[in-house]
Amino acid sequence: MPSTYYMPSTHLINTVVALIVLAALAWFINTRVAGDERIRTIVNVALGVIAAGIVLWLVNTFVPMANSIKGLLNILVVLATIVIVLQKVGLWSPIVGMWNNFMRSLHVGEHSGTSHILP
Repeated sequence: MPSTYYMPSTHLINTVVALIVLAALAWFINTRVAGDERIRTIVNVALGVIAAGIVLWLVNTFVPMANSIKGLLNILVVLATIVIVLQKVGLWSPIVGMWNNFMRSLHVGEHSGTSHILP
């Protein structure tokens, strides 16, 4: 009587092994390696971006869903990753400040009846 066992794909097994190695590397760097905090932050950000890419690839490859939903998921994950990277390297607050200043400059003449935009 033939038995039917589910055998995961070699890509899936290799990917899980890569994620485990990535986690072990992050643990080793954060607990055992003495170094500058800025270097550690950059290494953690790089490892996080790699992990996010691997997980996104896994979802795109092995989770069946409509292409439109996959596209939205990809955009959402990329934007979230960009925001997290900017926060970790300390650039998020200046960018938000510049955006707020820009938006305020667009609305300066709005209440007085004049506008900075030419007709």
